[in-house]
Amino acid sequence: MTLEELKIKLADINNLVVTFQTSVALEKYYSENIVMIEGDGTITTGKQECRKGREVFFKEMLVEFRESKLISQDIAVSADKNYDFVVISNWYNDYTVKVDDQIVDTKSNQISIGYWKDGVVVKESYNYPVTSMV
Repeated sequence: MTLEELKIKLADINNLVVTFQTSVALEKYYSENIVMIEGDGTITTGKQECRKGREVFFKEMLVEFRESKLISQDIAVSADKNYDFVVISNWYNDYTVKVDDQIVDTKSNQISIGYWKDGVVVKESYNYPVTSMV
């Protein structure tokens, strides 16, 4: 995959995210063996398990989605030969979730780091404020 091809894919992913279609992005651009690392350290492996996690978030936890906006995005050629490119994205998110019996409004930045190989994301990590319910 060339840098120009990656930029085209990223433009589509970014559009899918802001239009609340993250499941479509998962299907189109993520490896069957994707490894996702959440901000709290939770690791999910495989597209099927990631689908389940998205379903729980969108169907059981998400109360209201107000905005997701890309602030910045940088691309680097990977020094690690296991990957072709590394993409660092800074997103602003505004939504309300239900955690156990509590309703939590979240307005925060999320930094995601996506590792691309052979035209798909094979690993992605997320850094965001983790809400603790005490």
